[in-house]
Amino acid sequence: MNVKKKAGHLQRRLECLSGVLSNYKRDLAERLSKTKEIFKKKVYAVDIHTHSTFSDGLGTVQENYKAAMNCGLDFLFATDHNSLGQKRMVKKWSNASWGQEPGAGSHHIGLLHPRKLFTPKAKDIVTNFENAKSIAPFVWIPHPVGYYDNTWYSDEWIETLWTLGNSFAIEVINGAGKIATAYDVFDEKAVSVWDKLLCDGRRVTALGGSDAHGSDEIGTVWTGVYAAKCEAKSIIKALNNGHSFASEAPLLWLSCGQHIMGDEICRKRGTKIKINFACCDSLGLHSVRLIKNGEVIKNIKAKDVPMILDSYQYTVEQKSSYFRLECTAIDQRRAFSSPIYIKSSIS
Repeated sequence: MNVKKKAGHLQRRLECLSGVLSNYKRDLAERLSKTKEIFKKKVYAVDIHTHSTFSDGLGTVQENYKAAMNCGLDFLFATDHNSLGQKRMVKKWSNASWGQEPGAGSHHIGLLHPRKLFTPKAKDIVTNFENAKSIAPFVWIPHPVGYYDNTWYSDEWIETLWTLGNSFAIEVINGAGKIATAYDVFDEKAVSVWDKLLCDGRRVTALGGSDAHGSDEIGTVWTGVYAAKCEAKSIIKALNNGHSFASEAPLLWLSCGQHIMGDEICRKRGTKIKINFACCDSLGLHSVRLIKNGEVIKNIKAKDVPMILDSYQYTVEQKSSYFRLECTAIDQRRAFSSPIYIKSSIS
């Protein structure tokens, strides 16, 4: 086969792969749309973590935005590394905004809507994290244990998460380098670290970000946000309240009375309360698990149904507790809710 024929053959293969990927992303969009119809709750699918040609991403801001809309996402943040040049690009869309993700010592720091470019100057993550919070209304820790494909953080670096204070947010699912599903051994360890932080009394919000460095990675994982409006200010407010879940496809709901995921509930010891939860995926659910203080207290085999509604009766204990929800769809796509925190009152 001559060079011209080889080039033509390669071009046809690339076009075929592009078509397959495009159809796959449309399937994701249709799946999410159908899931929302079944779920009947106002929730927004938000990618909080993407990269463009303003840093080390391969796609332009416009290409990333188009990819997000094609996947059925509701909102996109363009969070390049050491640039805010993307800020002027996203202003043309009401459902897009800017952010940043610089390296800052033992971890990277994600910032949404910073009012100026953040340049980490301290050697320790605590000072950098606090400085980031002074210029951005929401900050978080991306890929808290390392990132695909073989960059693992040391135990010493991971332990610095315990120095960040009593309340912060981390990515429990990161999709860097992934086109199909995102959840891998890095995320498995991130969830384990998350539970340890929660068991030690930290309030840690669950996030999912594609960390896309190519437009085709967008849609693999996102953050479900219970916000009043599909706008940056409202989404950021909800994220600060912990009203979120990390997902590859399923939708989650966790509540107790008027309180939802991210809220703290204070009740007299011995009071009986009901934890309500729901999981939904139009493709079908494989399993649903309710976690209390790091232990599975309810494990439901979903048998491929699209929706699970259930509850758990809990008697308030003297020791503070947290509950979180997780589920797996029939194609192994996962979702993890931010916790509800239960605290015993004095009287």
